[in-house]
Amino acid sequence: MTHVLTQLNRWRLMERAIRFLWGGARVLAVALTVLAVACLLDYLVDRYRGSESWRAFLRATWVFAPKPAEPGESWATDVTPFWFRFLMSTGQAALLAWLAWVFVIRPLRRTPKVDDLAGRAEKAIPEFDHRLVTAVQLNRRDARTQGMSQHLIGEVTREAGEIASKHNLLSLVEYRRVGYAALVALPVLALWGLFFALKPALAGALVQRQLLLDVEVPRTTFLENRTQDVWPTGAEVDVRYFVTGEWSEAAVGRLRVQPDGQPEEYYDLKFERAEGAGAYFVAKLPASSTDFGFAARLVNGRTREAGFVRFEAPPQAQEVEAWQLLPRFVGTRTGEPNGPRFERRTEGGQRGEVVDALPGSSVRVVGTFSKPLTRAVLIPVERDGPRERFLNPVEPRAKSDDRMRLGWEFDTTPKTIGYKLEVADDRGFVNAVPIRRNVRMLDDKPPSVVFLPESTRHPDPKDFEGAGDARVYEWGDKLPLAEGGRVMVLYHARSEQAIGRAAVRYRVLPKGVPFDQLPAEWQKVNHPADDPEAKVFARLLLKPAEVPKGSGAFVPDLGLFERSWDGLTGLKRGDRMKKSVEFYALPSTAPGVEPAALEAGGRYMFEIDGLTKLVPDKDHPGKFVSAKLDLGDTVELYVEVYDKNPAPNRAPGFTREARRKIVVSGDDAAAAIRLRDEQNKRLQDKLRDLAADQAGVFKPREEKDKK
Repeated sequence: MTHVLTQLNRWRLMERAIRFLWGGARVLAVALTVLAVACLLDYLVDRYRGSESWRAFLRATWVFAPKPAEPGESWATDVTPFWFRFLMSTGQAALLAWLAWVFVIRPLRRTPKVDDLAGRAEKAIPEFDHRLVTAVQLNRRDARTQGMSQHLIGEVTREAGEIASKHNLLSLVEYRRVGYAALVALPVLALWGLFFALKPALAGALVQRQLLLDVEVPRTTFLENRTQDVWPTGAEVDVRYFVTGEWSEAAVGRLRVQPDGQPEEYYDLKFERAEGAGAYFVAKLPASSTDFGFAARLVNGRTREAGFVRFEAPPQAQEVEAWQLLPRFVGTRTGEPNGPRFERRTEGGQRGEVVDALPGSSVRVVGTFSKPLTRAVLIPVERDGPRERFLNPVEPRAKSDDRMRLGWEFDTTPKTIGYKLEVADDRGFVNAVPIRRNVRMLDDKPPSVVFLPESTRHPDPKDFEGAGDARVYEWGDKLPLAEGGRVMVLYHARSEQAIGRAAVRYRVLPKGVPFDQLPAEWQKVNHPADDPEAKVFARLLLKPAEVPKGSGAFVPDLGLFERSWDGLTGLKRGDRMKKSVEFYALPSTAPGVEPAALEAGGRYMFEIDGLTKLVPDKDHPGKFVSAKLDLGDTVELYVEVYDKNPAPNRAPGFTREARRKIVVSGDDAAAAIRLRDEQNKRLQDKLRDLAADQAGVFKPREEKDKK
């Protein structure tokens, strides 16, 4: 019986082995197939995830449309997401467990028992005739053999053993499933072996990734982000990658750009230049001001994480102010030659512009900027014919501790038309908006000079003859000139370059001598400006006035001080026409702020008693001799004024028209004065009546009714 049980147990063990082999082959085939599908999915997702077409497909589904990344969020770009790999790995593990249960564990548990195998043997070998099953069951220790013949049991057992010894029960094992197992497992194993043989690195990496190891899919092209991370607002951005491995100049990659809060965009990544073993590929993006993330793909290479570009505003001018520093020849604030210069802020100074800059002046500029600066220069601009010319840059003369407020100073030239500021911050960003301001130079004109109306009004407004209507005393230019008398030269001059000196230019035109009979040099000169050497128009320099104490204020329209006529009454009244204040430069109206001598004036009583004239020599035709003035001769006068500009060959200013006086007799002069006095009296009476009428208009109605 031992031999029979041994054969049956071997049969059962072989049956379990075949079941295990068959089930294991199916589990292995399915598991490797699923692993292959998972690896393929991992590879495809890794290869195509992030591509333009794939993302367009996902957006079209609405449900799976990718969400834009949050600003500054680091987002994986083209790699398989971990959650997807985790799901595939856990799914494979669950599938493997289920397959092991279905195809291995459960079939092993269902392996036929010895009794079932004995029954299958009796069916296969009819000679047993139920002896084998009976012998196996009755020879167990727990067999219920009470009441049965032991001899009969032993005989059945003996016969079963003899029959079993003539047959090999293992020949009844079905080995077809072993072939099936090989047929199922070997092709899958062969394909995996071929894959490992051809792509060992890729195959190993894909399998390791299914084990959730942090292994990157091998690539032959590698991209390294070399893009500047901060750009000035509104700039065109160059996204640049350094590519190594497999690449060619003809290769074109794709760059995905995700602006903050906006739809993603795509641009071509093209070859720029080679360097060493690699090359630079660049994508040129249009001007923008919105921060964005980006990722790139080229050949089989792609970025693992997104790069980011942040925009930062370039330096801007928040405030530009300008002052004109007046030239020193107009004076200084302390009066010392090298003292601090006067500053003038004209219209537009708050915007950094300068209007009517004097020749020889300078411009002080102070700018406040939006951020600290590392470089800041001022470039003066000149007019060069129809073009502009930029002068040498001027470095700042003053700078605040935070480097946000700077000051410059530059000298003007006659051709200065403006200046511009070029600034750069710590990142090297330059001002995007040109910072330019205009400078308008004052026309370099000579001083303006005018004759004031001749007047006999008293300079003291408290005097009876100084408090009345000024028109009563004004002669215009009609004051008669008697023999041996005086011409009242009353003038006022003004210049932004300050008044330096003044002179009277004069000549005598003889009566009865045609102009074309005068000397040739006289005929060529019609104005003192044509006679700088004073050959025709003599020059009489006017002396600066010495102001005695108690002289009172200067009265510009009379050219005298308020106390100039003090004591000139009675018999001395005639001396009023001898009193002169030849040249007086008016003081500053704001000392320390505005220079003095911007205006000047005076009253010069020009004596004609010593004047001579040129007349033709009767004894020597063509020649001229000097003679005393006669009645009817004309005295012609101009006032000549120079400014303080020390430049050579400065042109003076002249009164626009000459003041011409014809010499008359004393009687004619007295008659003219009497006539004028009578006219003045009538004018005074008329003014008095007019004042009375005007006063009555505003009286209350009751007073009029009473009258």
